[in-house]
Amino acid sequence: MSRDVSLDPRHLATMGVLIALSVVMLLVFRIHPFPAVPFLVYEPADVALLVAGFALGPVAGIVATAAVCVIQAPLHPEGGWFGAVMHLISSGALVGVASVIYARNKTRRGAYLGLAAGAVAMVVVMIAANLVLTPVFYNLPLSAVTSVMGWIIAFNVLKAGANAIITALIYKPVSRFIRGTRH
Repeated sequence: MSRDVSLDPRHLATMGVLIALSVVMLLVFRIHPFPAVPFLVYEPADVALLVAGFALGPVAGIVATAAVCVIQAPLHPEGGWFGAVMHLISSGALVGVASVIYARNKTRRGAYLGLAAGAVAMVVVMIAANLVLTPVFYNLPLSAVTSVMGWIIAFNVLKAGANAIITALIYKPVSRFIRGTRH
């Protein structure tokens, strides 16, 4: 299978299934890990996006991430378009960095290194995105965002870490299924 985004029917079908799986996980498996900040919701949607990036290549992973975010916006009234933009930024960093590193080093070590670097990238970009975009979108003083920045950082560490660990555990058997092999 080509590592680039292609019009190959199998490639497109795989992307479609992973996008649909990501949307289902986004809508169904929702956990509020920190009751003090109920607007932070964990969902494992990035697992399917990481699988797309690893199995189909970094561009496919980013395209799948963008597609999920566009689908997400009208389905999540509490997050809407702003939530979709923030999801694109966070998941784009995670999936983009992880899948680029894995594409250059397709070993278990490369996968783990990619997942760790992607998780760090997600945490860092979300600090910046929350400091810059959240006050503007919600018309809040910067101090309102900085007062919960510890929670935001903890949440992004939890989310990126959990999704990276789940991906590390399931990717090999899932990749065999995607490639059509059984061993």
